[in-house]
Amino acid sequence: MDFRTITIKQLHEKIKTKEVDPEKLIEETINSARDNLNSNFLITLTDKWAVKQLKSLVGNEESILHCIPFISKDNISTKGILTTAGSKYLSNYIPPFDATISTLLNDSGAILIGKAALDELGMGGTGLFSYNGIIKNPFDEERIVGGSSSGSAYAVCKGIVPFSIGTDTGDSIRKPASFVGIVGYKPTYGSISRYGVIPYAPSLDHVGYFTNHVEDLIYLANATFKQDNRDFTSINNEKNYLKITNQEPKALKVAFLKDVWDLMDDGLKVEYNTLFNELTKDNHKVDFVDFRKDLLEAVPAMYMMISFAEAVSTSSNLDGINFGIRKDGETYEQLIKNTRNNAFGETVKRRFLLGSYQLKKENQELLLAKSKKVRRLVVQELEKLYEEYDILILPPSFEPAPLINEVYGTDIEERYDDTTAFMKDLLILANLNGMPSITIPFIKDKKTNLPIGININSKPFSDDLLLSTSLYLEKLIKKVFNKG
Repeated sequence: MDFRTITIKQLHEKIKTKEVDPEKLIEETINSARDNLNSNFLITLTDKWAVKQLKSLVGNEESILHCIPFISKDNISTKGILTTAGSKYLSNYIPPFDATISTLLNDSGAILIGKAALDELGMGGTGLFSYNGIIKNPFDEERIVGGSSSGSAYAVCKGIVPFSIGTDTGDSIRKPASFVGIVGYKPTYGSISRYGVIPYAPSLDHVGYFTNHVEDLIYLANATFKQDNRDFTSINNEKNYLKITNQEPKALKVAFLKDVWDLMDDGLKVEYNTLFNELTKDNHKVDFVDFRKDLLEAVPAMYMMISFAEAVSTSSNLDGINFGIRKDGETYEQLIKNTRNNAFGETVKRRFLLGSYQLKKENQELLLAKSKKVRRLVVQELEKLYEEYDILILPPSFEPAPLINEVYGTDIEERYDDTTAFMKDLLILANLNGMPSITIPFIKDKKTNLPIGININSKPFSDDLLLSTSLYLEKLIKKVFNKG
């Protein structure tokens, strides 16, 4: 079954009325995943586990996720199932427990089909840095799919599963969604527990989803927005999202950043203006607003400082002592050096080095503390924006997915001194203040016919507004741009 043309609710109804047989559904999904293994999108196919899980399902047939297949990013712990975080270091790691999100989805009756590839330890935005190989864009194999949630994005884009789990530290769900023409959602920080999720940078990390339909996010939010005492960042964001399915927002106040608009090319401006005109016709207000440009320009460097420093700290247990692969040495220190030199890729090593440099006592005030102060200023600027506006629209990308040969071997740290670098890193704003953020399909690039998405944001804890707005915009875009 091609899940690109059917919502989770529609599939649920077909299962409930026995129009779709769950055993055949799971068998077909497993076969579809297996047929795509040469793309490197999957690290572990959990076919035997999925069949066993399906047979064990008793009751809870009313759950919309009952018997719905999905794929999880491989930094989400799954009891008894290999969980590598895309790293050679964890290539033999089998967790003795489930992440909270794994438990919640199991309890809802959803069926795990496999563990998706990612840039190693979530560090990278390309899908080129997983230990099991590069992941290419399904529409053009010379281009990236984006990362770090690359395998998860690939699985939904190809119609292998109706939804997948991703994680987002800077834009790792929302930018790949733009590159492959699907929906990518990062909820308010803490809405989905990170207990059992292998961390990258905890103050920025979010768990979220890829789908083909905004509506599907409502059911996933209902199932997994649960406060968890095992995660001290977990929040109570448990609203009844099912109620908003058919609600359209009224008289929205929409903001678009002036400095971003000024740097966009004319072709893209035409497309956005077309959408803005339609919003105005529907009695919504769209304004181009000021936002301190010096703060926007500081975002890439500030993100580096904070995320790399946090990464070093949270990954300190990856030392070859208690779990993971080990490279022996004559001393404790030599064992750690040998293990890390052998097990980590170049991107991870570089980020660990930069993070360690900032954590040195003499550098913390000069680099890390200043970065946190800049973050606070960005958060205050966003708070000021949301005092007047309901929605912030951002371009998740200004062009289709880049060519592999243009980005291979490069990363965010290579563009830190470019004053327009923030244009490629705008989505980081939502990780800095924890606001909910969704990328949905928007247009096709006229030269390549490849997708470019649009990103929608609202203030923290307003996921209900964001979801209802995204449902409305999804319909409006399809109508205006002749997409069905």
